[in-house]
Amino acid sequence: MNKAALMSAISVGEIFQNPKSGTSTISSVTDKNITYIRGRTSINFPISVFFSVVNEFAGKKCSSSNLKEYMPEIFDSNPSINNVKAGHSCNCTFLFLLAEKMGLIENGIQGKGKRGNPFFVIFK
Repeated sequence: MNKAALMSAISVGEIFQNPKSGTSTISSVTDKNITYIRGRTSINFPISVFFSVVNEFAGKKCSSSNLKEYMPEIFDSNPSINNVKAGHSCNCTFLFLLAEKMGLIENGIQGKGKRGNPFFVIFK
C-alpha cells in the first residue's frame, strides 16, 4: 500500500456511506490532504495520518477509541490532554472507510459507534 495506490483509488465527488448514518463526500484531494464533507462541515484529513495508522495497527484491532488515544489532535473532538488542538471524531470512521475501500481490513467496520461499543476494524 502506497500513496499512489490510495490517490488512484479515490476521486473527488466519491460518496462513502458512514457506518451509522449519513455520508462523507470527498470534495478535494491534494498531495497532502483529502478533504471531505460530512453534513455541512468540510474536514481536512492528512494522508500521512492514514499511513501512520495503517502501519501502527497492522495485524491488530483498532477502535475509534484507540484512534482518539493515538492521535487526539486528529481523531478526538474533545481532547482531554491540555494544549492539544481538537480534531474531528468523524475522522475515525472516514479512516475506516478508506481502509475498507483499500482492502486493508477484515470483516468490515464493526461495532455500534457508541460508548461501550465503539466502531472498530481489524487491520490485515
